[in-house]
Order: sequence, then structure tokens, then C-alpha cells
Amino acid sequence: MHVDIEGATRIARLATEFDWTWAVDDLEPFCAQAGWELGELRQGGASIRTNFHVNRPDAHMFGRQPRMDLILIFVSDLADDATPMTVVRPLLDEGFTNLDVALTALLGTATSAEPGPEAALRWDLPKVVVELSTSPSAIHLSLTSPGYQAWLDEPEPEDED
Repeated sequence: MHVDIEGATRIARLATEFDWTWAVDDLEPFCAQAGWELGELRQGGASIRTNFHVNRPDAHMFGRQPRMDLILIFVSDLADDATPMTVVRPLLDEGFTNLDVALTALLGTATSAEPGPEAALRWDLPKVVVELSTSPSAIHLSLTSPGYQAWLDEPEPEDED
């Protein structure tokens, strides 16, 4: 399982330097600077072809026009369903650790960390929230609008009896 550490750190650096407004209009110039190909733009988001060296060089933007909420990027190969988890899990863990080291060197200490099989690290930066996360079959990097992240972080209202 290949993990594109160089690609992930390059995009994290670009994301921290990009002048985000988090309008859908940001997507085309960001993709151009990243060397990515913007696919179909639709009501709920867009598909993107990245230049990551992984077996599924895809990213997806989620949002509602004119707002863009987040970009989710595959930074590792996507494991085949037929590959046993006993093989996949150690590879994902090793890749996640290597990405953690590289992104921490670039972005500093993570703002938050969630351990476990679906581990996540998050850096809350002024213009973008960068998150590294694992799923059962891949490692993802997400770039999120700080405003959208703040909304996600709001506690659920208590049910009134």
C-alpha cells in the first residue's frame, strides 16, 4: 500500500498559503495551483483528479453553492476488499505515522488527536483546518473551512423533556 507523503505535505503547505474565501470560486484556482484536474461541478460538490501517486488519485469537494465546506483527498492507496485487514491495518498504521511526522514538521503540533483504528489528527489554522484520518481501507487528508469546522464542532443541543 503506497502512501503519498510528499504529495500530502505539498498540498497541506499549499492549503495553508492559499487565500481561501471558501466560496466555490476558490476551487478552480486551488486545483490549478495544485496541478489537479477539476471534474464535474454539481450542486453538492465536485469531483477532482489529483496528481497523487496512489491507486485512486481522487478528491471530492463538498458544499452547497456558493459555499465550499471541505475537500477530501485520498493520500494512500485504497485497499482492495479482498485483502485481509490483518494485512491492511499495519500498512495503514505505518502510513498514518509517517504522515503524522511529516505534517507535524510542517504544521506544528496537532490541535487535536483521536487514537484508534480510525485515528485522526487535526490542525486548526487561520485559513484552513487540515485533518489527517484513517478509514478501514485508506488514509485521507481533508481541507475544511474554519467556519464549517466551527459549525461541526458545536455541541448538539440537549433534548428538552
